[in-house]
Amino acid sequence: MGTEEQARDLLCKIPYPGLERDIVSLGLVRSVEAGDDGVRITLALASPRPDVLEKLRSRIHDRLAAAGLNPVHVEVASIGPSASTSDPWARRGRLRGAGRIIAVGAGKGGVGKSTVAVNLALGLRDSGWKVGVLDADIYGPSVPTMLGLEDGARQVRLTDDRKILPLEAHNVSVVSFGFFLGSGAPVVWRGPLVGKAVQQFSRGVVWPELDVLVVDLPPGTGDVPLSLAQSVVVDGALVVTTPQRIAVLEAEKAAEMYGKLNVPLLGLVENMSHADCTCGRRSHPFGRGGADELAARLGRPVLGRIPFDEAEVEGGDRGRPALVSGPDGAAAEAFRTLAAGVRAHLEATVPEGAAS
Repeated sequence: MGTEEQARDLLCKIPYPGLERDIVSLGLVRSVEAGDDGVRITLALASPRPDVLEKLRSRIHDRLAAAGLNPVHVEVASIGPSASTSDPWARRGRLRGAGRIIAVGAGKGGVGKSTVAVNLALGLRDSGWKVGVLDADIYGPSVPTMLGLEDGARQVRLTDDRKILPLEAHNVSVVSFGFFLGSGAPVVWRGPLVGKAVQQFSRGVVWPELDVLVVDLPPGTGDVPLSLAQSVVVDGALVVTTPQRIAVLEAEKAAEMYGKLNVPLLGLVENMSHADCTCGRRSHPFGRGGADELAARLGRPVLGRIPFDEAEVEGGDRGRPALVSGPDGAAAEAFRTLAAGVRAHLEATVPEGAAS
């Protein structure tokens, strides 16, 4: 095998950062040339992110050097953001109308992720910010129910150029996949269909001028968070877990995913926490201490501890979340503490892509 063929074969084993597919199958390797000065590789990227390019250079150098191909020169042929390209990060940018974007995710379902997202949005609203909620949980959108917008499919309207106009609930702008899927409709979308839908929902909405957009993601580490991170700049993420070990193990996977996507992990939220629990049991039914152990491993804080409260659950089912149905309760106070921590972090950092 010649040097060029050997180099190309090795490049087929290098995944694009954040993806499982390799850079050759994505069409990002424009040329491979071998000469007296070493191996010269040209990548075709559209407006590459500096951190992604740095990772690609490092991976290429390490892989080829380990096979005895050295020195290696990696060049980038910029083909412009409007050109045809398979670079999955080519069109990423800040979302018009949204000052910041916060993603709320979880490793597994059933931990109260949507409850946290909705009440975080309301807490940020109460702090004086203009807030929107994007319910991107394509497989189980529950935000319409929690915000009293179960008839959102009949209310939602589009502009003449087919962009979505958000609805309003509790002085928060809201768009949900649930507005367009139909009541009880199962979702079996995969891969490219999901990616296209997320891009439409992230960029195809006429948001008012928002200080922050809270995005409720589906649980797990699938296509939706990846597509979101490739479409718009996400300023930070929260991972929701309950105290028990199985939830914490899955939460750790979600946290690792955000690291691979270069989305800053702001911290963890422990829902159904034993702190101030109103469940009336001596031993907490959801376990203890899991979030603290994970936070220590990740080096990130537990920004919120939300006590289990049956009234909170019932209020959410009626479209009246904790900060609306029980603003003086322990859960509402915990959500305000979480919102204050998130806001403090955002105000202390300069948004990616903002003018310095």
